Amino acid sequence: MDFYQWCVLVAVITFVILVIYAVRTFLQITRTAEAVEYLAMTTAENIEKTKSTFALLDNVSSFLDSGFYKAAKFGVDLVRKLQK
Repeated sequence: MDFYQWCVLVAVITFVILVIYAVRTFLQITRTAEAVEYLAMTTAENIEKTKSTFALLDNVSSFLDSGFYKAAKFGVDLVRKLQK
């Protein structure tokens, strides 16, 4: 074998190794994408489960800010002042 044949052989072997690494990299990217998708779906499900809790907290905060609470607080304060 002469010099050029050795160069072609080295180039072909290098190309094959490069293709193998490229395929392995693409497979790893695919697995990573699947894991991220699973994580996103799990997170979305957990957020859906907590929506009712946040709605309850919103209702409680609305109640505390409402006039009814302020009137009830005024009534309790008035009763306390009358008891003294």
